[in-house]
Amino acid sequence: MQYSLNDLIHYQHPGVVRRFKKQYPDKAPQAELIFEDLMRFFWASKIHEIEQKKNPKDESLDFVFIMDEDMKYIDFMWHVFLLYTQDYMDFCERYFGEYLHHLPDIVPNHLTETFDDELNLERFISNIYDQLGEAVVRRWFAQSLV
Repeated sequence: MQYSLNDLIHYQHPGVVRRFKKQYPDKAPQAELIFEDLMRFFWASKIHEIEQKKNPKDESLDFVFIMDEDMKYIDFMWHVFLLYTQDYMDFCERYFGEYLHHLPDIVPNHLTETFDDELNLERFISNIYDQLGEAVVRRWFAQSLV
């Protein structure tokens, strides 16, 4: 990966944050942090992808990196960022060398009789804890941890 988590967290797009505040006024005070969390999500998802390729037999990495329901405002921020198509494409190319696709139907496509939703969430949260720390886990999964 070309850039560090610190580089991504310091990336700013005032237009995205401003539009998010207008669309979700109840979350306006947290908008900058939600945007930073979107950057954390992007970084952690790419790290997960890289680690899965390097360690295909590591069961702790055997999960789908999803946007959990608890993280819906991070997802909403992503939706706003996608509206700035050229900026989003430039961001993806600069930081990841590729376009990061938003796949809204990833969970329904994986929901089969063999898909273990609880195990997936457990591994996902554990990975986020290892990569981003306890404070992020508490912020992202507040409802699941109750």
